[in-house]
Amino acid sequence: MRTELRELQLVELDILKEFLRICEKYHLRYYALGGTLLGAVRHEGFIPWDDDVDIGMPRPDFIRFEEIAKKEFPDYIHYRTYKETPGYRYYVPRLTDSRVTVIDSSAAVEQEKEAWIDIFPLDGMPENKWKRKFHCFRLLVARARVNYSMFSTNIDLKKTNRPLVERVMIAAGKILPVEKIFKTEKEFRRLDRLMQKYSYDDSAYLINFMGIHKLKEMFHKKYYGQGADYPFEDVVLRGPADFDFVLHQMYGDYRMPPSKEEMNHHNTRIKEGKDGEKGEL
Repeated sequence: MRTELRELQLVELDILKEFLRICEKYHLRYYALGGTLLGAVRHEGFIPWDDDVDIGMPRPDFIRFEEIAKKEFPDYIHYRTYKETPGYRYYVPRLTDSRVTVIDSSAAVEQEKEAWIDIFPLDGMPENKWKRKFHCFRLLVARARVNYSMFSTNIDLKKTNRPLVERVMIAAGKILPVEKIFKTEKEFRRLDRLMQKYSYDDSAYLINFMGIHKLKEMFHKKYYGQGADYPFEDVVLRGPADFDFVLHQMYGDYRMPPSKEEMNHHNTRIKEGKDGEKGEL
């Protein structure tokens, strides 16, 4: 018997297949990231308790994909972006399935969303160590400003094991009127300009800065290389060439499962219809 989480994973797998079709058709570069890469390596599919898909695209391919996505997908799959989708409040765009509604209870305000997969831009970083550190600092400040502008809807208050600085910032966000101080659209534009400061193809380093692991997702490009193929459910995904180095940097001993508190950190579930069915699968 399928679980509710498995039903959601299969919806996401269908969206992913459409994404892969477009990438193959237009020769677009992409990499499996984060938990999706970990799932491919450790489980040859979804991590059993994971509820999303993370894909990264080098910025030049990401920009091309944005234009292609407007015309290439079936009617029920939509490319959602803060630039063109009213009410969309994330920097990272998503491919969504409008047939399936998901309830996300991770933030202070519970939200209904279309089932989705995330498409992250991968950006260049300077080769000089001190320039990288300074740019990282500026990126972190810009990301904090964006998060404060959407504090009640976009901050995962149920995430455990946060660093001290993040706990302090969240505590401040609960007290101060941060959503009145920082305006989302302005902060998005500031962040977007900063992330694209260094050309991806001309840089020695890359970063998935908007990923959950932030600076831990910065690597010398030799670890990604031209990529490698990894089985994932009934498809094959492209991922970093040196998956072991990448996963160790992000997770430490990635072969060991996390604590129960860290599983399904989005706290998502498919919304039941009037007849008790889970969405329209």
